[in-house]
Amino acid sequence: MVGEDRGALNIDEFEVLFRKNHKFLCMLAMDYVHDPFIAEDLVQEFFINYWQRKELVKFSSSFEAYARRAVKYKSIDYLRKIATAQKRNTMLAISEAQLAIPDDTEDQDLQQQRYIKIVEMIQSLPEERRKIFMLHAMDKLSHAQIAEKQSISINTVKTQLRRAYAALRTKTLGLLMGIL
Repeated sequence: MVGEDRGALNIDEFEVLFRKNHKFLCMLAMDYVHDPFIAEDLVQEFFINYWQRKELVKFSSSFEAYARRAVKYKSIDYLRKIATAQKRNTMLAISEAQLAIPDDTEDQDLQQQRYIKIVEMIQSLPEERRKIFMLHAMDKLSHAQIAEKQSISINTVKTQLRRAYAALRTKTLGLLMGIL
């Protein structure tokens, strides 16, 4: 298989590769992400990407070595993205906490206006994004729990939360700066 052109890979061969390697690759991803649902998603993403790019992919050793390396890097990339998102969420939580802390010199009306503005910002999110955001922020559900409850993939939950927090962060910073 060294240097072999896999452009002729058909669905039956792909299925054999999938069945032969899926469980092992999921265990490999679990070593990094420590969540079976996320590990499964990462491995599925790998196989989807591989199938879509099968004509372009050439590996120097074996499919198994290529797959191990790809899943390892997908897992590491996922962990980096999660760390970045958690850092952003912490910054947003700090901003929200600062808004909630009453300041003796601040007018009660101004606090009420800010509270209304925050509620409006949340309400301005698209309906499905708002539902996912509320399940995460208010009900404290995990990504997997939200995915199961909403019958969507974990990646969809992550994408929607990332977009919700980005929109709210932008609007919150504007509110803090007195722009809104």
